[in-house]
Amino acid sequence: MPATRTTTIQQRQRIMELVQAGHSYTEMAQMLGLSYWTIRKWSRRTRHGDLAQLVSPIGRPHCGPLAKAHPLIRYLVLRWKRQHPAWGAGYIVWRLGRQPSLQDVPLPNPGTVWRYWRSFGDRLLKRRHAKPPVKAQPARQVHGLWQLDFKESVDVPGVGPTTFSQARDAVGRATVLHRIHPAEHADERIVKLTTEQVQADCRIAFSEWGLPDAIQTDHASLFVDDDPSPFPTRLSLWWIGLGIEPRLIRHSPRENGGVERAHRTLGERTLSGSTFQDGPQLQAQVDADWDELNSQCPSRARGCHGRPPLVAHPELRWPRRLYDPAYELELFDLQRIDAYLKPLTWTRKVNSHGRLSLGNQRYGLGRAWAGKSVSIRFAPDQRAFVFTDLAAQPGKPVTRPAKGLSKAEIIGAIAVPVSARPLQLPLLMCYPDEQGQVAA
Repeated sequence: MPATRTTTIQQRQRIMELVQAGHSYTEMAQMLGLSYWTIRKWSRRTRHGDLAQLVSPIGRPHCGPLAKAHPLIRYLVLRWKRQHPAWGAGYIVWRLGRQPSLQDVPLPNPGTVWRYWRSFGDRLLKRRHAKPPVKAQPARQVHGLWQLDFKESVDVPGVGPTTFSQARDAVGRATVLHRIHPAEHADERIVKLTTEQVQADCRIAFSEWGLPDAIQTDHASLFVDDDPSPFPTRLSLWWIGLGIEPRLIRHSPRENGGVERAHRTLGERTLSGSTFQDGPQLQAQVDADWDELNSQCPSRARGCHGRPPLVAHPELRWPRRLYDPAYELELFDLQRIDAYLKPLTWTRKVNSHGRLSLGNQRYGLGRAWAGKSVSIRFAPDQRAFVFTDLAAQPGKPVTRPAKGLSKAEIIGAIAVPVSARPLQLPLLMCYPDEQGQVAA
């Protein structure tokens, strides 16, 4: 038979039958009128009785990313990416490993999955413009720096306008605080958090993860006074009393890029396309999603190397400085606040009634001081503020007792958080010393 003439399916099936009957290549070539080499080719392909081997592939052979992968893998990674554009390659490979039908199938690595998506061009993946890196203040260990921010007044279907408070560890890359605050009234469209609400959120996070060394925020009114010489807010003073350094970003919100990315993850993973019955259901879903992201899902964050944050940084689970709301009064130290305020100086202008405002507190200096600009410093030995007329030479100062700087005024009402997880170590076994560090 000419070499250019292809064999039919019936001829190939007959070859398979003759091979199973024990005929030689020469005998089959004479019986079917085919060449010895054609008989040998199809005999070897059909040696194990696989009918699928009788069909010749049409077109070019499969090539490119996932060419040799299981067809179900190619189907799922493309389907999931179209349904959930925000899902990353690492997370989808992790989900593939949880599919019962793929338990014994080799899984691709995330880079191969991403290249498979990229082969579809802009139809599947939109190109992103690279942004220059932002040099942020370094954190050298877990719980050394938390980035705190709010995602305000998000209209959540079934819940209404809701503000989310979130905090992310700068080194461990785990989201350590994730609380929701729905609007209290039906006509409320803007949900602004109070100091008490943020304190309650922090107490939940502190109870689970321990006290960080510093918390970094933007310049919102809860964190900094709107004045050229700002006085620390009550929330900042509370952190200082607990041994936490309040930090402010210098220029761009990208300096708090970790928590900003957590906001985006929250919107894409939890809120997008979802409807909730009420606030408790939303909070439960937020907690479940972040627990999965922190402990199970692979992360592309720096330092995680494709592993979940709690796997890449197991030390996150062990607080370096323990916290318990029941012992907050013992943990809180006014001397830290006195040492923080002592080197600072503030400038204010006295109104026509002889009064001025400092730290949301009113101080009366008398009508003789009306219209004057004064310099203010804190005297820790007297726990008082000293006011000095900037125009007078040398100027006789006036002293007024400090307001709002007692333990009770700064701490407020302590509510034991019921949703916080128990500490990894009993607090009574590691009682904090005077510096707020854990003493063995």
